[in-house]
Amino acid sequence: MSHPARTAPLADGTTLVHIGPYKTGTTAMQGALWAARPALADHGILYPGELAHEMNASMAVALGRVDPGKDIDAFRQRWFDLVARLHAERPRIGVLSSEVYCEATDEGARTVLDALGPRTHVVITVRPIVRLVGSQWQQYGQNVPVPPYDAWLRAILDPAAVGEPDGPAGEGGVTPSFWQRHRHDRLVKRWVGLVGAERVTVIVVDDRDHRGLPAAFEGLLGLPDGLLRPPVDKTNRSLTHPEATLMQTLVERTSRPPWSSADHGRFIRFGAARGLQAAPPDPDAERLLTPAWAIDRALEIGAGMAARIDASGAHVVGDLGLLSDRALAPAEGENAAVSAIAPEAAAALAAGIISKLTGVHPRPEHRDLAGPVERAVWSRHRAVAEEWDAARDRDGARVSAARELARRARRRLGGAS
Repeated sequence: MSHPARTAPLADGTTLVHIGPYKTGTTAMQGALWAARPALADHGILYPGELAHEMNASMAVALGRVDPGKDIDAFRQRWFDLVARLHAERPRIGVLSSEVYCEATDEGARTVLDALGPRTHVVITVRPIVRLVGSQWQQYGQNVPVPPYDAWLRAILDPAAVGEPDGPAGEGGVTPSFWQRHRHDRLVKRWVGLVGAERVTVIVVDDRDHRGLPAAFEGLLGLPDGLLRPPVDKTNRSLTHPEATLMQTLVERTSRPPWSSADHGRFIRFGAARGLQAAPPDPDAERLLTPAWAIDRALEIGAGMAARIDASGAHVVGDLGLLSDRALAPAEGENAAVSAIAPEAAAALAAGIISKLTGVHPRPEHRDLAGPVERAVWSRHRAVAEEWDAARDRDGARVSAARELARRARRRLGGAS
């Protein structure tokens, strides 16, 4: 079941669409493509956009929604502008990458494929489920209230949540999007059905080989070895178990009024969580441990997925056997209850929130899409700005009066002489 890491390049005129899914190296590849754009252009490759990951533009078209507080029409137009640039410049190979495509609605998938045309090639990156569960639990826990890790694992690994291979999607009671994203066999089957097996490539990610994923993309794009170099991202590290507990406690308390989804996204997801991840972890803190029963179950699910992907007809780069390889399992065990939080972790979390609070601009009007917390912060910032404006006006009036008195005095003195 092993396949060479280097694969034949795609035909000229192809548009490569990397659809994720989440936590399979998408951010790393987006960063590598973004950083290498000048060199890519020299090789006839175009990676369009204003950001390494045009997430909201992709969401607007694929999912029919955007992050809270964003303008869906503007981002939908941005996505079509990206496509227009691909069609106008006609590169040797065009590239789009977003993990949100893996969750595309039927209408969204049709829109993407119709806009890009019949020479679209879909790339799906997959990792062992056993290596995804911990990071996805942490990710969910930064956005919505979730059960403790063991309870969450029991919910998502239940056969009813996973669903039958060819039956309807599972009905997970918590974070149902997990299996929408990570039934990799179903994802491959769906896109093979949409574009044909000859236009789907599956790349199996081996976390032990840091060059494996970039090398696979270099092969598909016909690039020299070593051109794509994923940046080192220290702001998206995994949290320790105490840090994850701290983050989820905060999320629980900010998931009800006066907090709105827009406020939560700005101050918690992109403030507190980023602040915590940007700080170095406590080297003595307990890392997240996965129970043995959950490891066994995840490996069993991975073996079934590997067999079905192998039978799909899609081209596979890498070893599908990794999806059920116990050597890739995370640290095994069960975490002790958290009794204390390191001051450094609490400070990093608070600093992340403060950075977003101070970033609320005291413009004359608040943003129309701002949440109530942001509006309250805006009101305070605006009040301070108005006080400064008033003080400046008072100072200006005093200066003007002083100048006028001086002018009159000079006039009198001049007349007296």
